[in-house]
Order: sequence, then structure tokens, then C-alpha cells
Amino acid sequence: MKLLINLVRYFRQWPALQVFTVYLRLLVGGGFIMAAISMGKLSGDLTTIKLAAINEPLDQLEPIQLFFRVMVTSGIYWQFIGWSQVLAGALLMTQRYSFLGACLFFGMMLNIFLITIAFDFRGTPIITGLMLLAAVYLLLWEVELWQFFFKKYDTTTLLEPQKLPIAESHYWRYLGGLMIVFIFCCPLFGWDIVLQTLSCLVIGFVAFLGFVFYYYPQRLRNSAKLA
Repeated sequence: MKLLINLVRYFRQWPALQVFTVYLRLLVGGGFIMAAISMGKLSGDLTTIKLAAINEPLDQLEPIQLFFRVMVTSGIYWQFIGWSQVLAGALLMTQRYSFLGACLFFGMMLNIFLITIAFDFRGTPIITGLMLLAAVYLLLWEVELWQFFFKKYDTTTLLEPQKLPIAESHYWRYLGGLMIVFIFCCPLFGWDIVLQTLSCLVIGFVAFLGFVFYYYPQRLRNSAKLA
């Protein structure tokens, strides 16, 4: 365990990987929330997902259509899945509670990945497999917290948390909160998921420029003055 933690610590020092991790949380978290909204999982809308084939007789449906028909018409269970996605995505995007989000995201993505394999979704297992890899990466990033599952709390055996000046900046927490609010407001404007995604990418890019060229240099200057 200590060897794994030290290995991850080495890579976590890299500024580029810190920024990559922050944006990976925003990407998969935002995607999870937008998917839940666009598929009607929060409202229970039965018309938003065509795979369910709501008006077709059951004996004429393919296995995958039958699966989605049962899921969509399950009512409260379909909504439970949607709100679970929102919770996992929001926790990831807050950055502060990203470990809890990563745990939820991993469990849900493992389930989704196995479903896409079992029902032979053409090409979809590649996408869900990549998302599952993203979940594994995010869990590995938080490997320091695993210590509490395997060791009794003791300051002599547990490693001190590593300080990450870039990834742990409050800047990203504000950005995550802003993007969560923005995603929920998009349906009110009648924007489809493509326009929502493009808008979030623009916001993320502008925020990145603001961090690199203004916020972080300003923070370094303030730290130098205090020193």
C-alpha cells in the first residue's frame, strides 16, 4: 500500500496532471448530470429515450429495447438512477467531495459497462469502458484515503495528506458549482445536450485561461509578498 501511495504521490506533483484530474471530474460529472436530465430520468418523462419503444408490443421488441422499456416504465427506480447520477456527478464537480463522487461513479459505471457488454451495444462498450477507466483513475488519484480501509488510525503508520496547490485551489470548487447550476438551467432555455456540452466546454476553456493567466500568478505573487 505504501509503495502504491508513494508512486501516485510522485505523479500527483505534476501540475499538468493536477489540471487534467480537475477537468476529468468536471467532464464525467457534468456528462453524468446532463445524461440524466436529457434521458428524462429526473422527471420520469417516457418520451425522451427512443430505445424504450414505448408504444411497441413487447413481443416485437429486441432484447435491448425490452430492457430499456422495463427500466423506463419502472417509475421510481428510473428516477432513482437519475438522481443517483446527479449526486455522483455533483460530488465529482465540487472537487472537495470528489472521492465520494468517484466511489459512486465507479460503481455505476461498472454496472453500465457490464450492461453494454451483456446486451451487445454496438460500439458503446468502448465509450463505457473509457468512462470506467476514468473512474479507476479518479479512485487511484485519491489512493491516500484508502489507508483508512486497511490500517487502524495511527499517526505513526498513516502518511500525511499530500498538498496539491493547483488541484486543491478554491478556484475549481467555484467553477464546479457554477457549472452544476448552469447545467440545470440549460433545459429552461430549451438547449439540447449538444449545445449544453459545447457551452460547458467554452466555460471550462475560459476558466482555464483565467486560472493560468490571472488567478494562479496572482496567488503566487501574494505568497511571495507574505514570505
